[in-house]
Amino acid sequence: MRIGFVIHTIGLMGGTERTCCAVINGLVEKADITLIEVVSEGPPAYFLDDRIQRDVLSSKHVSLLWSAPSLILRLCRLIQSRNLETLVVVESTHALYAVAAARLAGIRCIVWEHFNYTVDLGKKKRRWGRTIAAKWANDIVTLTHRDQALWLQKARPRAQLHCIPNMAPPVSEKPYDVAARTVLALGRLSPQKGFDRLLEAWRLVERDPRSEGWRLTIVGDGPQKAMLTEQAATLAHASVGSAQKDVATLFGQAGLMACSSRFEGLPMVMLEAAAFGVPIVAFDCETGPAEILVPGKTGLLVPQGDVARLAEGLLSLMADPETRLAFSQNGKDRMALFSRDHVLSLWCKMLGL
Repeated sequence: MRIGFVIHTIGLMGGTERTCCAVINGLVEKADITLIEVVSEGPPAYFLDDRIQRDVLSSKHVSLLWSAPSLILRLCRLIQSRNLETLVVVESTHALYAVAAARLAGIRCIVWEHFNYTVDLGKKKRRWGRTIAAKWANDIVTLTHRDQALWLQKARPRAQLHCIPNMAPPVSEKPYDVAARTVLALGRLSPQKGFDRLLEAWRLVERDPRSEGWRLTIVGDGPQKAMLTEQAATLAHASVGSAQKDVATLFGQAGLMACSSRFEGLPMVMLEAAAFGVPIVAFDCETGPAEILVPGKTGLLVPQGDVARLAEGLLSLMADPETRLAFSQNGKDRMALFSRDHVLSLWCKMLGL
């Protein structure tokens, strides 16, 4: 089977790009894969198998809305020249042009949602893309069962819905270091990730004697870096560091993981933390954390936006090494549901491979 994956760019260091690379690297074992970028931002930020063919639709940045007619024609011609049989649209905004191109070329179109239906980041084109996907795509892939329910409730799609989670990295064989005293938070330094709320919670943590010896490390880059660095500077044991590709060392030194997001699709950093055996305390945002964590068994979920409860969740685990150790092992065990083999089997079943 010849399958195309169209994405804005593969050169960025984000969860969407990482997940896309992981999936197509696995599928290339069973199908001919072409990766199509709207625009190139340089080489892939993550490993990409040499057998994957690559194409670019535009030599410069274009408006997905105003350039839709030309993108439809370019993509349709590329589909025909590559003799593609299926097109996977990575991120629902790109349904604006890609669904029409696939239909024009007469092939199956699958739209792969990477946020959740309630999140549009204030962009009408994302809402319009989802409307097009619901009516005209053949299939829609969501990351969580909760988002699948949101699509059914709000979009009433003609398309077939499939829930396929993000892929966790291999489970680490390294034992959890119960003596580790770092609370780790990873992600783009943007309002979505809620690190401002985590730092508010950390102010409460520092006032409690249970936090003695612990420190908070936030790792990432983004538009809020200066603001968050300044906020962290008012605290005794908090810091903000730059993003790193190799996160194994960071997780190896972490005693806890904190996820303070305002919204998510299915957060890769939580899957990574669980695979490395790091217990997690997370806000229960609309989609994501509740499908990764089993509360009281692999980590703690606290009500969305409740900063005091986030602080107390961290403090309770800081004071309880036996529970942290149990959460660590349970979290690793749960990653079987997000393993490479399991996730690829779901993709292969949907694609008919």
